[in-house]
Amino acid sequence: MEPVRALWEIAFQLERAGAPTYRVRAFRRAAQVVSDLPAGELGRRVGGGTLQALPGIGATTAKVITGAAGGQQPGYLAALLAEAAPPVHTDTRGAAR
Repeated sequence: MEPVRALWEIAFQLERAGAPTYRVRAFRRAAQVVSDLPAGELGRRVGGGTLQALPGIGATTAKVITGAAGGQQPGYLAALLAEAAPPVHTDTRGAAR
């Protein structure tokens, strides 16, 4: 999974769950910081363990970025998705089923 996509998805899931705004903003900020990095910089930072030296990247967001950069679905995201209520489906008359 792409790290920026993972961070945005976590922010979305947190917002959807009604998490405190500061948590949502932290993941959005981290996504912006990562997307603004020059080509190749993310890989160097992940490899060197220096993600937290970037402004807006803390221990949790660094762990998410590292997992996603390694091709895995971050555990943080997996937990949020597991906790999320399934969507309510409606039929063509608007009745829930």
